[in-house]
Amino acid sequence: MKFEFVALDSSGEERRGMVEAPNRELATTQIKSYGLTPARVKVVKNLGQRARKGSGNGLQVRGDQDLVVKKPSYFGAAVKGKGLAIFTRQLSTLLQNGLSLIKSLEVLVAQERNPAFRWVLSQQLDNIRSGNTFSEGLSKYPKEFDNLYLNMVKAGEASGTLDLALSRLAHYLNKARQIRSKVTQASIYPAVVFSFSVLIVLGLMTFVVPRFAAIFDKQLNGEQLPVLTRVVMEISLFITGNLVEIGVGLIVFFLLFAGFRSTRVGTVFFAFLKLRLPLVKDTFSKMYVSRFCRTLGTLLESGVPILEALNYSRAAVGNQFIMDAVEKVRNRVRDGEPLAEPMAASGQFPPMVSSMVEVGEETGELPDMLNQIADIYDEEVDASISSVTSVIEPILILTLAISVLLIAISLFLPFIKLMQNIAQ
Repeated sequence: MKFEFVALDSSGEERRGMVEAPNRELATTQIKSYGLTPARVKVVKNLGQRARKGSGNGLQVRGDQDLVVKKPSYFGAAVKGKGLAIFTRQLSTLLQNGLSLIKSLEVLVAQERNPAFRWVLSQQLDNIRSGNTFSEGLSKYPKEFDNLYLNMVKAGEASGTLDLALSRLAHYLNKARQIRSKVTQASIYPAVVFSFSVLIVLGLMTFVVPRFAAIFDKQLNGEQLPVLTRVVMEISLFITGNLVEIGVGLIVFFLLFAGFRSTRVGTVFFAFLKLRLPLVKDTFSKMYVSRFCRTLGTLLESGVPILEALNYSRAAVGNQFIMDAVEKVRNRVRDGEPLAEPMAASGQFPPMVSSMVEVGEETGELPDMLNQIADIYDEEVDASISSVTSVIEPILILTLAISVLLIAISLFLPFIKLMQNIAQ
């Protein structure tokens, strides 16, 4: 049986949640084990019969109102990134202001503009009205709510602090999205500059150089051209004569590249490059440390057991070498070792990180310490991204300038010989 409860914590604040137990007495005992004083414990009745006939065809009824949400056609996840973070923050705020979970979801369904996510939220309403927990409903939509999200909600339900768990989760999602956004923005400008550089050089080699080649053939009467000019002419002749083949080759290359990246070998290879390339290795290393520490700190803060938290933090890192290191750390923690020692021995975490983790374990403030580490490394990632961008930009511009200058010189040299012939 499921029981919905209202209880007071040690500071006298009201907490709401749901527990599952054979009877009311055991449910009350379970609530007390969370350090809460039960004020009201009641059986959650099955309200599934309130759904109107036809819900099996994708129609859901919101409460006793006449609002019907029809399932739209969509591919992939109904919501991502910013939308999920906004929803989580709004739900946390509504719960903290005393609204029930059902009423909060009703408000969010009514204001949601994304049809696909609006339907997903309506499914959560129907699930809760049927007597199930919020986490049970979320588990049916793994594309929208991953394991980390799901387990934080479970921990919040178990402790009766769902509002706080969602608040921490919203903070985590915002921080993760900001880091991804900064990395993406930092890579856009160099990519644009590189693309324009390639287009400019291709345009010169395809349209400008061949016209000068015709002039030189006509005016110099077969005299030998300078070496640089001959090299540029040969490259231009190859490009203009094989445009279709070059285009097809580039498409095939990108397809093979994408396919290789999706394989395990490709994943390991690019994970290795990110941690070894001189210009970007520091940025990626700091980003992975920040991601791991923030994920682990948020999960521990929400009451998730440390072994489960390490497992989900491992999955959130996104680099195979760091993930392998976290797996070794988890195994040693499972064997009874403190967290700091295997982290220091892994070689993937800076000494400062393992030292701060050790202090957090000794003081009993490990979640706060992990979040502080994440904040420190987020700032270092910002600085590192700026420094990398400041190095890459002039390199790309200089490369473009040298390429154009070489083409210009190669076209100017024959004119010197032409002027000498005219003078003679």
